[in-house]
Amino acid sequence: MADAMKETSPARRRYVTNDSTVEKLGDLLADNPRGILVFRDELTGFLKTLDKEGREGSRSFYIEAWDGTGRFTFDRIGRGTVEIEAACVFVLGGIQPGPLQAYLKAALAGGVEDDGLIQRFQLLVWPDTPTGYKHVDHWPDTPARQRAWEVFKRLDAMEAAALGADREDDGIPWFRFDQAAQGVFDAWHEQHMQRLRAADMEPALESHLSKFVSLVPSLALLIHLADHPLGGPVGEEALMIACAWAQYLESHARRLYSSVIAPEMAAAMDLDNRLRDLRDGFTARDVYRHGWQNLNPGSTPGALEVLEDHCRIRNERDPIRKETKSMADR
Repeated sequence: MADAMKETSPARRRYVTNDSTVEKLGDLLADNPRGILVFRDELTGFLKTLDKEGREGSRSFYIEAWDGTGRFTFDRIGRGTVEIEAACVFVLGGIQPGPLQAYLKAALAGGVEDDGLIQRFQLLVWPDTPTGYKHVDHWPDTPARQRAWEVFKRLDAMEAAALGADREDDGIPWFRFDQAAQGVFDAWHEQHMQRLRAADMEPALESHLSKFVSLVPSLALLIHLADHPLGGPVGEEALMIACAWAQYLESHARRLYSSVIAPEMAAAMDLDNRLRDLRDGFTARDVYRHGWQNLNPGSTPGALEVLEDHCRIRNERDPIRKETKSMADR
């Protein structure tokens, strides 16, 4: 009787966690049905944790929690039963190209990493390092930051039903496209699926891009809700922005997978960006002695061959020194 009369402690609203077991993450999700962000400044540690022996269940949980709609139930002797209405987990962080390439190589070789986890990092970007630097010393744009913060607060407090979301059988609420946007999405979806089924794409990249079918409408919904406080059907403008995002993200995905599947092509792309830094008549040694990314003694010859095939450089033989000199076609 005394136990029944004890007051239940209010659940703490959580948005972010940095390091937790999946069992504890399950507790957090049970109290936070809108999901939670796992933030790691360096994702290498996060991925290595999942690769430890005995943590196979953790990998499976993160994979199942990717779409944010599936129920999940933990049954543990110590914790009892933890029921999650909709397992919704976001992972955000940074990683250096080297460790990421090594991880991807293991996945493509059929290792334990070959389970589709890496393909679920949909907003993955691998930008070029700027060649120049400009020192900036002033306060951030405070009004812009405040406007963004107001959007975050509004979305956090939103009630989907009040914004016109549909819900069936007390399930997860969802929004529709309006008629114009639906036509645009149908056309994009058909073209995208035709590309995926053309049978000329590496399976890992195909798996990654196949998930854009859910990524594009997800981005469109977020953009729509950010711009339209009253909600309603998702319009064509938000969808077009999401499609542009998908095109941008695909270019980065292709760069990542090509760095492992066709490393000579990735090295050639990096070398092509460096041609203006080399004098006419440069040799392979002149390239790799700079220590540029992806351009080492092993990868440079292949990169030179690719650029020659694409008429970006032409080769000349030095009969005395017996080495190849490359002339850039500027």
